[in-house]
Amino acid sequence: MNNSIFITGTDTDIGKTFVSIGLCLALENKGLKVGYFKPFQSGAKNGIAPDIEELKKYSNSIKAKYSYLFEGEVSPHLASILSDVEVDINKVKKDLDEFKQNNDFVVIEGAGGLYCPAIKGKLFAEIIKDLNQEIIIVTTPDLGRINHTLLTIECAKQKGIKIKGLIINSMPENPSLSQQNFIKELKMFSDVEILGVIPKIIKPEKNQIIKIFNEINL
Repeated sequence: MNNSIFITGTDTDIGKTFVSIGLCLALENKGLKVGYFKPFQSGAKNGIAPDIEELKKYSNSIKAKYSYLFEGEVSPHLASILSDVEVDINKVKKDLDEFKQNNDFVVIEGAGGLYCPAIKGKLFAEIIKDLNQEIIIVTTPDLGRINHTLLTIECAKQKGIKIKGLIINSMPENPSLSQQNFIKELKMFSDVEILGVIPKIIKPEKNQIIKIFNEINL
């Protein structure tokens, strides 16, 4: 098992943070010292990183770290411009290397998708390459998402990014016809492994999350 994985998605608001937290909790439950790393965190309010605060709802023992924290719910690239901050990718690399040394496993979460602007002149696809990371792609079974998922897979392959697999998030208890056929249609056009299908959870509880994510093999 590699000691880090990068969580990306087919879009924003796809459940990357929930999946990242789920993986962290499950790995910790298996006895590993786990770290959660967010290279660029935008959407901060009063200096508080929202994704790290979400993690704290479930665990205070999982270490969390970011390299850059920005106000505003915009892409990290735009947030850095609005904050007049020059982002240094070498700082991100150094932060991640140190964090990996202090943890058995690190879950890294991006923002948006592979083509989301990350820093000046670089999309997240380039950041993932710079950090030499394998990815898990988070998607949902919603209408139109097969298109987004296949495009993300194709983008990763063209960029030479290794794909660990897909996680299908937020599968309803009573799926529509389109949602019922999502996995079947996806498998017609892609050989990327589906690591897990996460049910839609209205009020997730820690033990419930751990049970679900324990089934995902990294």
